[in-house]
Amino acid sequence: MTSHFKRIGLFGKPNALEAWETLGRVITFFKQHGCEVILDASCCPDFPHKRYGITQQPRETLIHAIDLGVVVGGDGSFLNAARDTVKADVPLLGINLGRLGFLADISPEQLEEVLSQILAGEYCREERTLLCGTIFYQDERVFHHLALNDIVIHKRDTPRMIEFDTFVDEHFVTRQRADGLIISTPTGSTAYALSAGGPIMDPRVGALTLVSINPHTLSNRPVVIPAQSMIRLKPHPHCTGSAKVTFDGQVTYEISVEHTLKVAAFEKKLLMIHPKDYNYYDILRIKMGWGGYRRC
Repeated sequence: MTSHFKRIGLFGKPNALEAWETLGRVITFFKQHGCEVILDASCCPDFPHKRYGITQQPRETLIHAIDLGVVVGGDGSFLNAARDTVKADVPLLGINLGRLGFLADISPEQLEEVLSQILAGEYCREERTLLCGTIFYQDERVFHHLALNDIVIHKRDTPRMIEFDTFVDEHFVTRQRADGLIISTPTGSTAYALSAGGPIMDPRVGALTLVSINPHTLSNRPVVIPAQSMIRLKPHPHCTGSAKVTFDGQVTYEISVEHTLKVAAFEKKLLMIHPKDYNYYDILRIKMGWGGYRRC
């Protein structure tokens, strides 16, 4: 069997004991097929990798040493790995740990069969848009991060709303008081944005959505904008205290009225690898429980 995937990087949920069995199966499979396997050093640091004859590397070097990334875990683990692998143009494959995921869509029961197909070149390739968020304090850039699902500006742990202005391509859109605003990619449209009343978008759509969280003005509705747009959010001087900006629900930075958040699509697309019979609408139907299908 010949494949252009020769160097495999493994990512997963740190210290997740339930992942160890699946990690072992993945390592064994790839080694039996002549692939070099490298484990992300932040993935299960206590995992007995020497037993399998593989090495660990810090993520910042690992992503430049592999030609395929494999995530063993859930969608959260996939989001964590995607924000780094996209920088090195490394395609990413997700193996879930029991529950069907929107991103980690290969079940352990199918593992060896699907991996064999992928090494044989039988798979689907798909590009996904990421967001790049930059935070400025006055005119100085103080923070920068990526998100595959969404970037959210939201209030701290207080019942008070925050007040902020929204601009799209430097055109003023609105000033609103709300618990926050979700800037979502199509990938993230089935995540936090969905629970806040946003639309579901096919991942192939070239668009972003702005979804308010509990807005004070009931006429406020989600807005869909072109993917190439630049969004600028500025807390209004009437906004007392501070707010937070969260990236994919995993990385948070605290801001005040002196800060500005700018968000745009990242210059690179994430390349995802799916099983050859992958169908986004099959997963969507099952996860949403449409037509009586069991949710998982």
